[in-house]
Amino acid sequence: MNPFYAEYIATAKRLTEERGLSWNLVFDGDGKVSKDTRWNLTELRGGLSKPVAWLGQVGVDTAPFEKLNDIRVEMGQGLLLPKPMSPHWLDFFQAVLIHQLLLAQTKPGSAVQVGAGIRRLAPAAEDTPPWAVTPDQIQQAYNAVLRSSESGKQALDFVTMVRNVIDKQKLADTPALARFCQPYASKEALTAQQRADAVKDRQNAHGGRKSLRRSLAERKSASKLPDEKAFWELVRIVFTETPLSFSDAIRFAAFKVQIIMGFRIGEAALLPLDWKRWREYLDADGRPAGEHGGFSRSLIIRYFAEKQEEDDLAEGLALYENIQHVPPMFEEILVETLDHIATITAPLRKRLKRQAETGRIFPEYAEDALVPAWEMYVRMTGNAVFSDAEVPPELIRQYRESYDPQYLDTIRDLQLDGRPAGLSQFWTNPAQRTIPIRTSAGVIESGRINWRSAFVRIGDVEEHIRENRGTKLSATKPTATTDGTVFYPHDLLFLMPIRNLIEGRNNGLLDTTLYSAIGILDKGPLNGSLSGKASGETLFQRYGQTDEDCALTLTSHSLRHLQNTELFRLGVADTMITKKFGRRSVQQSYEYDHRSLHEDIEHIDVPPEAEDSLGDKALQVYKMIAANKVRGPIVDEFRRVQREYGDDAAFDYLNAEADGLHVTPYGLCVNSFTSDPCPKHLECFNGCLHLARTDVVEEHDQLEKMRDRFAKIIIQLESVPEGRRYAGWANQIAHARIRYENIGKALATEPGERPFPDGTDLSVTPEQKFGNTIIDTMNRLRDLDD
Repeated sequence: MNPFYAEYIATAKRLTEERGLSWNLVFDGDGKVSKDTRWNLTELRGGLSKPVAWLGQVGVDTAPFEKLNDIRVEMGQGLLLPKPMSPHWLDFFQAVLIHQLLLAQTKPGSAVQVGAGIRRLAPAAEDTPPWAVTPDQIQQAYNAVLRSSESGKQALDFVTMVRNVIDKQKLADTPALARFCQPYASKEALTAQQRADAVKDRQNAHGGRKSLRRSLAERKSASKLPDEKAFWELVRIVFTETPLSFSDAIRFAAFKVQIIMGFRIGEAALLPLDWKRWREYLDADGRPAGEHGGFSRSLIIRYFAEKQEEDDLAEGLALYENIQHVPPMFEEILVETLDHIATITAPLRKRLKRQAETGRIFPEYAEDALVPAWEMYVRMTGNAVFSDAEVPPELIRQYRESYDPQYLDTIRDLQLDGRPAGLSQFWTNPAQRTIPIRTSAGVIESGRINWRSAFVRIGDVEEHIRENRGTKLSATKPTATTDGTVFYPHDLLFLMPIRNLIEGRNNGLLDTTLYSAIGILDKGPLNGSLSGKASGETLFQRYGQTDEDCALTLTSHSLRHLQNTELFRLGVADTMITKKFGRRSVQQSYEYDHRSLHEDIEHIDVPPEAEDSLGDKALQVYKMIAANKVRGPIVDEFRRVQREYGDDAAFDYLNAEADGLHVTPYGLCVNSFTSDPCPKHLECFNGCLHLARTDVVEEHDQLEKMRDRFAKIIIQLESVPEGRRYAGWANQIAHARIRYENIGKALATEPGERPFPDGTDLSVTPEQKFGNTIIDTMNRLRDLDD
C-alpha cells in the first residue's frame, strides 16, 4: 500500500467519524446496504432533502458487469460471479464519496457518478487491491463500460474518474493509468469509442475540423443550440396544449419560465413561491415615469442562482438568492402562469407545511383516528376514482383545463354514489395486508368485508409507510439560504406529487387535495421529459401531432445557450447579458455565444459610402476591420491608404485585395487568394504574419492539440541515442522545435491580435517575393504619383 493511498483512506475515515456515520456498512449478498447503515449523501453534503442520493449499493453495476464477462469469455478467462466489493475496494469506494462531497465539495449527484466508476472497476480488479491495479485491468474495465454505454457518456466518466481520482492523487503504484483507457481492436469496441468521442466533442464544443466554421453563416459550436424543430415544437406544446395531467401542468410552467428567462433547469425547478417583485419608477417630481413615455413599473423575478461561489458554505450547500428583470412583453404571461401554479398547488403546499411542522404523514388526523378505507386509498395512491361511478368526460375536460381543486370535490361526490371498485384489490394486496381493516368502532374486521363501511387506523398506516414505503415520504427537510434563513420545500412554487403512478401509467385523475406524498420538482426527470433519457414518454411523444414530432428530443440547457446567443445577435451589451444570467465574468457569457461570423459583424455601423462602394465580401472584411477582429498586411495597408488617400481609394483597394475572410483552424486570415491559392494553406500557425487570433474555443483547442503533437515528436527525437542519429535528424528536430515555439506564441496571443506581426508572409512564394503581388503594384503606383 503506497503512502498516498493510505493517507487518502485515513482522511476519509476520520471525516466519516466526525459526522457520526458508520464506516462499517451492513449489506446483503447482492450488495444492498441496510437502511440502518446506508449513508444519506444529500444530507451529508447539505441542500434540499429531495431528491435523495444514497450510498445504498456496494455490489456490481449490472450492465458493465455483464459486458465484462463477455470480454473475459472472448479473452479465454473465467466468468466472474456478481458479489459485493472486497474490503479494500469498499474502503476505496466509500473514501471516494467522502472526498468528493466534503473535500472536493461536489454535489451528491456528481459524487455518485464518480463513485460509480469505482464500482465498475472493482470487478475487473478481482483480488488486486486498488493501489496495485494494473493497466490490463483498467483497460478491461474501460472496455466493459464502453460497450455497455449506449451514448458513451459513462465511458467518459470512467476516464475522468481514473484521471482525477487515481492518477491525480497518486493512489496507484502505476502512474498515469488513464492512458490505458483505450478500446480493444474489436469492431464493437471501436464503434463504442466513436460514440464516446462524439459525446466528448459535443461537451468540449469542438470536434476537430468537422466543427470549425467554414463560412461566415455557420454558427460556432452549433451542436449546443437546440434543434430548430424541437424548439418550436416545445414552444407550441407548453404555450398552446392543454396538459393531460397535473404533473404536466407543472412541467409546462417550468419550461415556460426557462424559455422566457433563460434559467438553468435547476433554477427554474426551484423557483420560490414568493418570486414576484415589482419596482416602481418615478420622475424627479415623484410622478410615474410612464406619463413621460417611460415605464412606471417593471417586474422582477426572485430565484435561486446555481453555480455561485457563495452557495457553498462550510456546513453544506445553500440557496443563493438572486433577481432578474422580466422583459415587459412577457410580464403578463409569466404572472398569469405562475399565479395559476400557486393556486393549483395550494392543497399540496398546505399539507406539506403541516407535515414539516408535525413530522406526521397525515397531520389532519390524530394517530388513533379512524378514517374510511376509501379515503385512505385515495390518500395513499392519489387515485380520485375509487368506485364504478362514471366521471363525465366534460367534467374531466373542465378539470384539466384549469386543475382547479374545486372540481375534485365534485368528482369525489360522484364517486361516493357508486359501488367501491379497486379497494379490495388494494387492501388485500400483500404490500398492504399488514394494515388491519377495522369497523367504525375500531374492531379489526374478519371474514367478508363491506368496503363501504370499512375503516383503517391512521397510526397503523403511518407506521406501514415509514417501514415499507420510504419513497412515499414527503420532502420536509429544510435547507438554508446563504444569509442563514431556513428555507422549507413548501416555500417553493413547483410542488409535485411523488411516486405518482396514477398519472404516470394510467393517465388517471390525481386527487391533489388528499394525496399525501409531496415533493419538489426534480430537475433530472424534468430534463428527461425532453431529452428522452428518463423512464416514461417525453412531452414530444405525449403531445406531438405527427410521428416526426414525437421523435424529437431536446436538452433543456440548450435553451439557455439559445437565449444567450440571441441577445448577442441583437446587439445587447455583453455586460448586461452577463448580469442577466447571473454570471461573474463576461468571458462566461462568450462561452455561450454561438453566433456565426456574419452575425458577429451584422450590427456594426457602416458609412453610406462604404455600402455603395464595397462588394459583399469586401464589406464583410471592412466590418471585421472596423470591429478590430482581424489584423494583417492587408488591414495595415487599407488603413494606410485610407489615411493618405482617403476613403474612396481605401475602398477601391479593399475591393481589389480582400476577396473574402478566410477561416482556418488556427485563426483568421485576411489575404487575397484571387490569383493563387496559399502555398502554405493550414500552416499559418508556423509564423505567418497574416494570422489573427479569435476567441473561438475550437481554435484554441486545435492549437493545443498541434502543440502536444509536436511535443511528442520532440521527445521521441531527443530520445534517439547520439550514436544512432541519422542524417536528417538535426533538420527534423529543428523543424519540430520551431513549430512548437510558434504554436506557443499563437496560444499566448490575445483574441484580435496577430501572433507574428513581424513574421513571414507564407502566402507568398519565393518567386513572388521580388515584387509581383497586388500590394507591391499599389505601392509602386503610389510612388509614381508622388
